[in-house]
Amino acid sequence: MTTTFWPTISAALRNTVHTARAPMAWHPASLLMSRFGFGIEAMTRADLAHYGLDGWWQFQLSFSRGAGAGYAGHAGVAAQGPLLTQSPAQVRAWLAANGNEYGWEAMDQLTRVTLGLQAWSRGQVYETAVDFFANHLNVANHSDGVWTTRHTMDRDVIRRYALGSYTDMLLASARNPAMLRYLSLASSTKSAINENYGRELLELHTVGIGNYTEADVQNSARILTGRSLDADFNYLYKPERHWVGPIKVMGFSHANDSAATGEAAGDAYLRYLASHPATAKRLAQKLCVRYVSDTPSPTLVAELARIYLQTGTQIAPMLLAILRSTEFWGSRGAKVRRPAENLIATVRVLGVQPGTPSKSLQHLHWMSSSVGNVPLDWSPPNGYPDVAGAWRSSGSLLNLWSYHRGLVQNWYGGFAPFDPATLYGAVKPTTSGEAIAKLCIRLTGTRFPLAHEQALQTFLGEPASTPIASSRLRWYLTHLIPLILDAPQHALR
Repeated sequence: MTTTFWPTISAALRNTVHTARAPMAWHPASLLMSRFGFGIEAMTRADLAHYGLDGWWQFQLSFSRGAGAGYAGHAGVAAQGPLLTQSPAQVRAWLAANGNEYGWEAMDQLTRVTLGLQAWSRGQVYETAVDFFANHLNVANHSDGVWTTRHTMDRDVIRRYALGSYTDMLLASARNPAMLRYLSLASSTKSAINENYGRELLELHTVGIGNYTEADVQNSARILTGRSLDADFNYLYKPERHWVGPIKVMGFSHANDSAATGEAAGDAYLRYLASHPATAKRLAQKLCVRYVSDTPSPTLVAELARIYLQTGTQIAPMLLAILRSTEFWGSRGAKVRRPAENLIATVRVLGVQPGTPSKSLQHLHWMSSSVGNVPLDWSPPNGYPDVAGAWRSSGSLLNLWSYHRGLVQNWYGGFAPFDPATLYGAVKPTTSGEAIAKLCIRLTGTRFPLAHEQALQTFLGEPASTPIASSRLRWYLTHLIPLILDAPQHALR
């Protein structure tokens, strides 16, 4: 891939003012953190200024594989998920001891911690990759049968391998108790084969529709029989349940002649699927849709698929290839944030902090619920859609506009008090018009079209030349900021 933008982008990121008026002329840092993060905030600005783009990328990888791995990206948030470190049996025992053996507290904790890490972890590349693969290998949180196990899918599969090997992730998912219950593999036996997991493995997790037959689905289900759970909902291979006999799925074949070696046969099949060119192309397409545009070019998709196969199914090199592509740097305006992303981006760009994490995370949970986009809660196995047309909802939009005001105007308990004047930065504007321009850039990464800035001046009821000391912004600042956040520019990823 061409890397035209790469040598110059680090210098551009250091610029603090971007004055172009074209609707899609964006500050590079805003583009970077709306795609490889959940929105830009002060810490990211400081990291980019300190490390430069290349150093920032290396910091993101090292942080997410070290100090920020798993749930460690923010200590205060991680402390709100004590059950997430527990085994299924320990979770069930805790629930029983607290009066509700079948309660959903572990799943609630997973939701709240996920939202908190998206909002406040420094490991933003990691969190976007976690979000992507949680949808790609979707197991619906708050669904029947996974109340003690859903967190293990997040902890032991998605977060463990989000920036590692997809082969390892797929192998782990095929032994995960939540996945096995959600797609019925745990109950599939040689005498009563359930095709659910075998089909979704082909259709959603790997090669995609059009690359397999119904016979392939049947054999996919057969070779994976025997993968089950013990009484405490831990993974257990049960050879007596494994279907024995020759297996052929697409280009894969295996003698599968022993129940004792059936688990290894299944692993060989999973490795075949993970390394298949169709899987490479499908993952590349989906990653480009997540990070670049709803309609990425075949050239970029093909390049990512090549890198995936060349690196032995490694995920991080694919993300780096996106970051280095001219298509990425020219794609601002080509993606729309999901509603919960809009909410989290608002928290981040305002710099709102979790004063009392338990309360602030509860607020984020019900806010994301009211806009129809609670992370991990998509019921079907295909994960939340990631294209603009799926998120056209006037109800969600009105709720988001309300939350913009609430966060700016300190309506909600649990968050640290927000001072709107901090958005001006170190250099205070001298006029009302300069303040509006500065706020638009700070909050959305771009100057607004002249007519839109004039509309904001009309809202203030004063000319742009009004000195800041006598401007109505003294009283209206907490009303102006939400209007800027309500604009389409903030709704774009």
